[in-house]
Amino acid sequence: MDTLRFYFVTWNVATKSPGQDLNSLLDFPSQFNKNKPLPDFYVIGLQEVKSQPQNMVMDSLFTDPWTSTFNKILCRQGYIIAKSIRLQGILMLVYTQMKHVTHLRYIEAQYTKTGLGGLWGNKGAVSVRFNIYGCSICLVNCHLTAHEHLLADRINDYNTIIKQHLYHVTETSNILYHDYVFWLGDLNFRTDHPAGASPSSEEIVAALRTVEKDKYTSLLRHDQLVAAMEAGEAFSEFTESEIRFPPTYKFNIGTDDYDMKRKPSWTDRILYKVIANNYENITLRADVISYNHLPHYIVSDHKPVVAQFFVKIPCALALSHDASTPSAGRSAVRMRAALVPAAVLTAELVSFEDSCAYSEAVTTDECSEAVESLADVPATETFSNYTEKTVEFAPVRRIWYIGDADFRTTTGSARAHVSHDAADFHNLDDYIAYEYLAKVAVPEAVTASGQPRTITLSFPVGSGVRTPGFYRFIYFSQPSNDVRSVLGISEPFEVSRKEDRLVAIDPCEQASTSGRAGQAKPTTATTDLFSDFTGLDVAKLSRHFSNDLSID
Repeated sequence: MDTLRFYFVTWNVATKSPGQDLNSLLDFPSQFNKNKPLPDFYVIGLQEVKSQPQNMVMDSLFTDPWTSTFNKILCRQGYIIAKSIRLQGILMLVYTQMKHVTHLRYIEAQYTKTGLGGLWGNKGAVSVRFNIYGCSICLVNCHLTAHEHLLADRINDYNTIIKQHLYHVTETSNILYHDYVFWLGDLNFRTDHPAGASPSSEEIVAALRTVEKDKYTSLLRHDQLVAAMEAGEAFSEFTESEIRFPPTYKFNIGTDDYDMKRKPSWTDRILYKVIANNYENITLRADVISYNHLPHYIVSDHKPVVAQFFVKIPCALALSHDASTPSAGRSAVRMRAALVPAAVLTAELVSFEDSCAYSEAVTTDECSEAVESLADVPATETFSNYTEKTVEFAPVRRIWYIGDADFRTTTGSARAHVSHDAADFHNLDDYIAYEYLAKVAVPEAVTASGQPRTITLSFPVGSGVRTPGFYRFIYFSQPSNDVRSVLGISEPFEVSRKEDRLVAIDPCEQASTSGRAGQAKPTTATTDLFSDFTGLDVAKLSRHFSNDLSID
């Protein structure tokens, strides 16, 4: 089996804005370990992101400072947000490397409110679930009821979330049904000593100073979460790696000193659950690489907690595609694992009447510029019943000029969106324009032959692509408004103004004269490059993007 590396962060940020550099929070390679591998996924769960009732509309329209800061760091390293969800101050961001995007299936986000008896979202949980390489994964970020004496309310919060948090994918409609579940957040469980023997905050801090070799066993015997798990009252299905760090709450903001008004507690936790034998001949496993806190962050009264896992997956497709290698898209599985910048084809962000999950459509057009094929991709022999529906775009061989009568490309079926392929592309939910592909009958001859099925997309004038730059198409299949899968992503193509071309020679014109000796290659207008944008031929890109993109 192959392995995916997941990096988790949970942090109650106490309504503060990022005031410290976050690179070390994400454990990025430094000058001393430049070859350290990057995770396949970053899962960031924040609590108490500033969100006041009067700001809810603004929060829905603009990116919060924390997300913006993480985007600046991660997206320049080739990550994008596969999915994000926010419930008032509870925020989850799921970043993935580009090479995995076209293997994401049935992406869905959900939330459950538990504040004020389920009426308010200051407490509760958000989650993102998806399938990848044959496995189902569920990621949960929560903020449970506070205060030491409200243990019963925290237990009730957990059971409410488990009961009410439901998904549309039948096989994994409940959190606990997934192959892998990672549950992080401010669980708010405190230390609870026997009546008459409860030490003061000062006594607990003094005891912490005597701990040797990060052995906190004697103090953790009084941890409410450990007791609830052992009693089967909450989180009994989960496992937690050994805690070898001091309590992460409560600190005086701006210092490393505990606030003596609260007893130091391990409120911030990362738990996991694995259904190891869910498949024949395969044993799933999550191996803990590290589990720790980061004490040098002082902008909040909580310390962030981070964990890394190796997650075993049964499908060998995981290592067979590398978005940074152009030839990878021509593998036996006929799939390109590139990533979607600002121009993309998406099927979730637009309302539509028909369920277009893997719908089949065939049309032809002599003006088509790209071809997308729909193919079943088998997995390994040990997981031979698993297949992926995939879509492939042929290269767009000409520049899309703003103001052209229309721009046409060929694809399989479902819906297509256009997104910007620039350093400011952060999220699969970002798009510029879209085209929905309705179901049509597939000729029997095409079906019997097993040949790729192709259709033509046409993006008319006013489709929203008004900014020069490099774009991609993304192909989504969406069986419902809440669930979607990424089936394919195109190579970058150029959009330009006729009066201000980014490239001096149209690629089509160059191709027609490529046989001439000494023919000069097109030159770009500038050499200001995004050299860290994985999957792009960045040596040929220019920085010609406006700050704002118009969306129709």
